[in-house]
Amino acid sequence: MTPEEAAAGPASVVVFAPVEGDAAALRAMLEAEGVAVRACTDAAGFYASLDEQAWCAIVTEEGLDRCTLEALDASLRRQPAWSDLPLLTLAGPDLAKVDSRRFARLARIGNVTLVERPTAREVLLMSIRSALRTRRLQFAVRAQWQALERHASTLEAAVEERTASLEREIGERRRVERALAEARRLESLGRLTGGVAHDFNNILQVISGSETLLRMLLAKDGNERTARALDSIRRASGHGAALTQQLLAYARRQPLNNVPLDLSLYLYAAGEMLGTAAGAQIQLVVRINQALWPVSVDPAQLDAALLNITGNARDAMPAGGTLLLEARNLALPDPAWPEGEDLDGDYVCITLSDDGEGMSEDTARQAFEPFFTTKSVGKGTGLGLSQVHGFASQSHGLAFIRREQRGTTVGILLPRGAGEAQAAQAAASDLPVHSLAGARILCVEDDPVVAETMSSLLSMLDAEIVLVDSADAAIEADFDGIDLVLSDVMMPGSMDGIGLVHWLASRHSDLPVVLTSGYMVDPGRLEKLRVQFLRKPYTLAALAQAMSSALEQSVQ
Repeated sequence: MTPEEAAAGPASVVVFAPVEGDAAALRAMLEAEGVAVRACTDAAGFYASLDEQAWCAIVTEEGLDRCTLEALDASLRRQPAWSDLPLLTLAGPDLAKVDSRRFARLARIGNVTLVERPTAREVLLMSIRSALRTRRLQFAVRAQWQALERHASTLEAAVEERTASLEREIGERRRVERALAEARRLESLGRLTGGVAHDFNNILQVISGSETLLRMLLAKDGNERTARALDSIRRASGHGAALTQQLLAYARRQPLNNVPLDLSLYLYAAGEMLGTAAGAQIQLVVRINQALWPVSVDPAQLDAALLNITGNARDAMPAGGTLLLEARNLALPDPAWPEGEDLDGDYVCITLSDDGEGMSEDTARQAFEPFFTTKSVGKGTGLGLSQVHGFASQSHGLAFIRREQRGTTVGILLPRGAGEAQAAQAAASDLPVHSLAGARILCVEDDPVVAETMSSLLSMLDAEIVLVDSADAAIEADFDGIDLVLSDVMMPGSMDGIGLVHWLASRHSDLPVVLTSGYMVDPGRLEKLRVQFLRKPYTLAALAQAMSSALEQSVQ
């Protein structure tokens, strides 16, 4: 048992099933799984049981009829920020009697899964186990969050003690101390989020891959309900992937696919996207220097950063207003731009200025902190501007906030790039799925569930798969007839995926390699490697495109 599970206590499930037979059957099933049952006899008891000790809740349709959505919503809102209690609702077999609008409202107030009865015992057990796994991750986040708060308290005390001895020092010494504190805090956050993000991205990969397989297998059915369910899964997995990418961007633990970019062309093209995101009530004005220097950035992450800033500007102007997008060349340091006083050289400055409510000094100081938000619950994750900060820092620039007389300016400083600029390429999801018929692929993946999903996806591309669970096992494999190696990066053993790439370069230098990962301790290790790289979770189209590109490059 992990420390987090010990702190959470034994698994217990809240059950509200007024029909005696249902309650007995659920109790027998859960106790056979080693899970304690907290049975409720009325709605008031059910509301009171939705606390931090509950691992999940199961309510039958008869129990739900005795509840009011308002009271249930109030009970769920008592949860702390880390908690999203899974709620399994068992609906009757006659779907015509199911109040779909009520279930839709229920889904908006909680983490609700609707299970139709009658259903196979194993199907119900799988739903319960999935809910318990989700709750276990939430308890892990709670424990790590508490550990971070304790660490922050310790760090704050140390900084205060150190500050007292530095009050007589010159301003430069204070600036260095703030930079050191920022580096320590960022490193702590990177260690905290890394393992969770890695496991969560593997889970999202399984969900995304399984959704793709189901969509292909059921393509001929033409069932609208099935298509809508698969669309919901795709949207949810995409949202989860975006959240982990924002968190990893702040911690600078994700590799960037940097390319030389013509910012003038890019920003004019991005204006339409940003105008749509801002909404009809907001006028977007674009003022861009036509002679902007090229920069070397990841276009996808720059898109995300600009959209995050635009979203914050839109929320600051609920009655409408003007959003100004500007870009200019700067030679830093420049007295007119004190935000870049620590930078030296040629930079391109991109700013988005709104004429909305503005920020207080305290809010502006904390705006780049992860999870910090002034919005109401459910209106924001607190990760938008932290992604902007992380992206700018990892791109060797910085992000800043300038409080204006009216409104706010958020800016990104990016270093001038070398090389010929190019337009942003099409997203992998927009590319056709290439067949890999006849290709023999060595798959290296330590997570068996991810490996199974990966194998199934490759089988849909008519590829032959040889599967091993570590880099150590891969180097013992027979490479005769192997056309390509597809490997995870983070793996246990004497070497990881990047170590495997170096081993292959010395012994099978002509063998193409595709690396995949949802988290990297040191993204810089990918630089100068002649491999294709995919972020987890990836789509079937992205996987096929990366492998086809690797195979094509190997024969050139």
